[in-house]
Amino acid sequence: MTPPQKTAAALATAVVILAAWHLFAPGKGLSPRIFPESAHISLLRHNPANNRASVQAPSPAKEPPTQPLNGIQQPALKGRLPQISPYLIDDSDALAPFFAALHSLELPPVAGPAQVVTILHYGDSPTTADLITGDVRALLQQRFGDAGVGFLLVAKPWAWYQHRNTDLTDHNWTISTAVGKGREEVYGIGGASFEGDPAAGTRITLKTPQSTLELAFLARPNSGSVAISANESPVATIPTTAADTPHPAWRSIPLPPATRTIDLKPEGAPVRLFGETLRTGHRGILYDSLGLNGASTTVLSNGFNASAWAAALQHERPALVIVNYGTNESSYPAFVDKQYEPVLRATIIRIRAALPATSILIMSPMDRGQRSGVDQIQTFDTIPRIVAIQRRVAADTHCAFFDTFNAMGGDGTMSRWYSGHPRLVAGDLIHPTPQGASLVAQLFVKDLSLGYARYLRRLADSPAIPSPVKRIQPRAAQPPIAPAPATQPNTPPPAAPGTPKPSADGEPVPSSPQPAPPSPPNPPTVQDPPNA
Repeated sequence: MTPPQKTAAALATAVVILAAWHLFAPGKGLSPRIFPESAHISLLRHNPANNRASVQAPSPAKEPPTQPLNGIQQPALKGRLPQISPYLIDDSDALAPFFAALHSLELPPVAGPAQVVTILHYGDSPTTADLITGDVRALLQQRFGDAGVGFLLVAKPWAWYQHRNTDLTDHNWTISTAVGKGREEVYGIGGASFEGDPAAGTRITLKTPQSTLELAFLARPNSGSVAISANESPVATIPTTAADTPHPAWRSIPLPPATRTIDLKPEGAPVRLFGETLRTGHRGILYDSLGLNGASTTVLSNGFNASAWAAALQHERPALVIVNYGTNESSYPAFVDKQYEPVLRATIIRIRAALPATSILIMSPMDRGQRSGVDQIQTFDTIPRIVAIQRRVAADTHCAFFDTFNAMGGDGTMSRWYSGHPRLVAGDLIHPTPQGASLVAQLFVKDLSLGYARYLRRLADSPAIPSPVKRIQPRAAQPPIAPAPATQPNTPPPAAPGTPKPSADGEPVPSSPQPAPPSPPNPPTVQDPPNA
């Protein structure tokens, strides 16, 4: 090698070393931890016998309860449960009913309607845009079956609201959401309501075939009807009137084969709708992304009317409810330190009162970055405190816990994500890019698959576990709705002047026999920007 060649080689080596230092140094570039973590997504289709080495040593946490958990008698275990992973914590075996439902999807089908395992994922703006949740849905449906698109809001409360494999256009709805209200209102499972007269309408464009549509609405006296068309041809008219007090209601209709567009149109008097659920008619996973922009945990603790929300939860019969908040709370240190924990506990109490036999998982927020200098990005100091509170509450209330913050890299992750290539977070240092969202989804599903593998090993070793086939009973299909005669229109009240889509007041719903406990006060709410 000639001297000039040696000099060039030395310079090239120096450049590579400097680039690697910039890429992987603390606070710079991408953390090398995320690559082996994301590679483990291959465990989604695993052989449980090969995963024994992935299970950590027994957790030092407390012994699992000896009493039935969530109404299910657990098998007798020797010693403590093996830890699933450093990030998915389930020392109380709270996910056993959910894993039993998943296992039933891998057994030979039973007679009757196709079995559907429903997951409700409550969250803030990334969930609003179906980031992370869209990838989790695709991964789980790839293995366990595609039961459908799931729940959609009737219209877009925010321009960036979306749900994968659908397009939504709407006009002239009066929209109310549970964000920042400070009082209970009546919503469906999605935390929003849509008031419309015959001037309103919605078109849903489907990218994958669906066989049924279930409409969720408020049944009330003197309410109108909803005309539903598929591929621009009328298929049904659903009346939303009720002779008694207002209450949530649902009606399901079959869709013609090869349906690509669905139109919803109010007829007669105004109607109040909550959303629609689209299903394929096949057994598998229905993963509902229930995001509200700018939301905090208080939308669940004291934004939903307790009776109406309990009725909606019980109607959906989920196998798993995921509570995924914390980013918006992190802007308010005093609230985090004094009020956040009782708000989270009140939320879990509400869900468990409605769904005593359902698994609950608390999912921590991602890292959140803030600029502290010209080229310095650091983690909000409230994020680790929120994660610690969530982990403690999950242990105390027998919920599972997924530590998203540490799974994605912990302190300084958003700095590395923002300066890395490709960039994995938007310029606000909060919202992941599609690539970043996909990575978080893979980390989550990888740990769920490890937990499911632990369940299958225990199932083989503990025949006392009850048959999972009976855990989640599917709803029987409702008969088709015959077209209803047009309702004589009532004169709607004049629209209030002001900005488009004003908030609509909620309507009273009778209290349930077991009202939820008083909820802590609402914190200030951060209005998230659209995802980049």
